[in-house]
Amino acid sequence: MKNASQITLLISLFFAAAYPLTLSTEGSRVLSLYAIYFMWISLAESWNLVGGYAGLLNLGISAFFALGGVVGAVALFDGFPFIISLLLAGFAGAILGVALIPTFRLKSFYFAIATLVVPLVVKPMVEFLGNRADFTVPQTVILTPIGLYYSGLGLAGITIFGAYFLMRSRVGFALRALGDDELASSSLGINVLLYKSIAVLASGFIASAAGAYYLQIIGTINTTLFQNLNFSLFTIFMVIIGGIGTFEGPVLGAVVFSLINYYVTSQFPGSTIDTFILSLMIIGVAVLLPRGLVSSLHELRRRRTPIPVKERATG
Repeated sequence: MKNASQITLLISLFFAAAYPLTLSTEGSRVLSLYAIYFMWISLAESWNLVGGYAGLLNLGISAFFALGGVVGAVALFDGFPFIISLLLAGFAGAILGVALIPTFRLKSFYFAIATLVVPLVVKPMVEFLGNRADFTVPQTVILTPIGLYYSGLGLAGITIFGAYFLMRSRVGFALRALGDDELASSSLGINVLLYKSIAVLASGFIASAAGAYYLQIIGTINTTLFQNLNFSLFTIFMVIIGGIGTFEGPVLGAVVFSLINYYVTSQFPGSTIDTFILSLMIIGVAVLLPRGLVSSLHELRRRRTPIPVKERATG
């Protein structure tokens, strides 16, 4: 089943890469509409590394996301290419992740509360160092719709399979062990501090790179983005819907959640009914499918797959 999931995602990425080739020059303008899906997939994968595997409930992912947007804006304004701005934003997110290392001693919801105040701390620091709250880049460095599409597709693809190969390594096995039982993992000789740090740094890098990509979607970043909890809560909701601690869960959850959100907001513009419907969806998934869509589908498939019966050997 795991191999099937990997192959399915590879095929999906292949068709996504081929899709722009089927469009006319005029039709290619709609490609920018898909950029938000790639951003959410990358952000959901970044949170799944810490929340799904390492067992760290990070409620401050918006701080990494917003910081990436700010650093990306400064880098582009200073003349750096788009790819370099993504990397610089990612490194800034990793550095911010270092600041979370002292909080690893906190347990359970105490760690979550500590991460929740991170955006409130980083926001005034950014405003002081940048001497402004708005970070705008010239329109000449904003990507074309097809460039935005392929950049997002590349970011999402690298994020998905980067996380996949990381979790198949020694680091991934250690993170899974920490997520299951930190005390038992420590007694077995697993360096808790080291592997938690790796997870937070990798997650911070991805989330900040996604923030720099988001800048290309909207063209300007304001420091109020640090206080926008939607980028923290929606990301967690996506992972929960898809399946926390699974390879394909963040991808499925991000797509399902984004599609529903887009449809509801387009049908009821200027209304708060989207929050109501999405909240009901989260409650429904938590009650009916507590392990998420992916785990539930795997369980359903296992139940329907007949168990082979070995023939009794005859003498």
